[in-house]
Amino acid sequence: MRIVEPITAEIVLTDFDAIKQALTNPHLSRTFDKRTYADGNVREGVVSIMHGRAHRDRRRLENMQFRPDHLKLYEQELFSPILEQMVSAAATKGEADLFSLGERLAIVLAAKRAGFDVDIEDQQAHEDIVAYVDEFSQASAIVDAKDPDAIRATVKEAHVGFHEQFGVPSIERRVQALAALERGEIGEDDLPHDILTSLLRHRDDPNLGLAEDSVIIREAGTYLQGGTHTSSQTLINAVDLLLDSVSGHPEYWQQTKTDLAFAQRCMHETLRLRPTTPKAKRRAEEATTVAGIEIPQGALVVLDLVTANRDPELFGEDAEVFNPDRLLPSRHPQWGLSFGGGPHICPGRKVAGGLQQAGPSAELGSQHLYGLVAMMIQAVVRRDPDRHPKKPQSRDDRTERFTRWREYWTIFNNPGWSRD
Repeated sequence: MRIVEPITAEIVLTDFDAIKQALTNPHLSRTFDKRTYADGNVREGVVSIMHGRAHRDRRRLENMQFRPDHLKLYEQELFSPILEQMVSAAATKGEADLFSLGERLAIVLAAKRAGFDVDIEDQQAHEDIVAYVDEFSQASAIVDAKDPDAIRATVKEAHVGFHEQFGVPSIERRVQALAALERGEIGEDDLPHDILTSLLRHRDDPNLGLAEDSVIIREAGTYLQGGTHTSSQTLINAVDLLLDSVSGHPEYWQQTKTDLAFAQRCMHETLRLRPTTPKAKRRAEEATTVAGIEIPQGALVVLDLVTANRDPELFGEDAEVFNPDRLLPSRHPQWGLSFGGGPHICPGRKVAGGLQQAGPSAELGSQHLYGLVAMMIQAVVRRDPDRHPKKPQSRDDRTERFTRWREYWTIFNNPGWSRD
């Protein structure tokens, strides 16, 4: 793995509580490459790798787009009809690559939340933005890339096309809307409620580092990628685990079809076993201590989430097994540490994963959020997919992250499923 600044030591943490401490340690950073964008750092200036006050200020601004009222609107009103339409169309064809289908499902609301205007009826634009997201996802995993220089070159090229096709037009529309607001021609409710608009409204704040359009587009694009690629990967992993469970636990498959709360538990259990980032990495900006372990300045700290998430003392003797009915102590998230923690905890965790279930399904009220991925899992399983016998289910060999797929072809045995 190539890192611009030399690593003084490598320390691997596998203990659940030690990793939780590391995730909140202010001296451990996600900033591995401190070069500028022009010098080759394709992630320079985006919130996911920022550190300290600049990161905190940026997150405070952007977290406003993840308020419960927004999430309810996405889940209960906007996503459901799109989901049924697109999954039904794929199932009618008889086969689909779940990776592609998952991204096309997730991109609709991810683009809306990020602030990039995409007409769902424009098939070519839809395919184009998904292709860009695929390239951006490689940059997000660059510390685990087998050929980071090739990734940098590909991502830079993708940035150029994305900025021209989606970034600049979306910014222009929002700049015009903000100007109309200032002139009193429209009200606050008439503005787009998205991350791009929020960034543009605060671009003059020197603490946020948003003076350049290119930085703003890459920043909003981080949420576009984060809300699309990881959701698709989790959809595949959940279906893969459910298919593996059919012989021993056929009830899992049937319950996923009828009980959205159960589908949500399948999503959480999938993330526990197969986190989208199996080994998170941090760099020590200065010497520090985590769980009694001394970490020198410049050290690479590897957070082994897979091992921590399978601790039998925390998750039971069957911690290695896919068990959506697993009962946990209330202080432990059902997904383990897979959404991270501390200042870099996944901002979209409630969008994708909903709220943690505190009791039986019958006790979940109308305000409960199930998460978009649980809805995707249920809609796909209802069509009874199986692994395609002639087309591949292949993992992404560009990265060391074993939980990532490049394609996952399925056939549908029940394309005509209906709510009625």
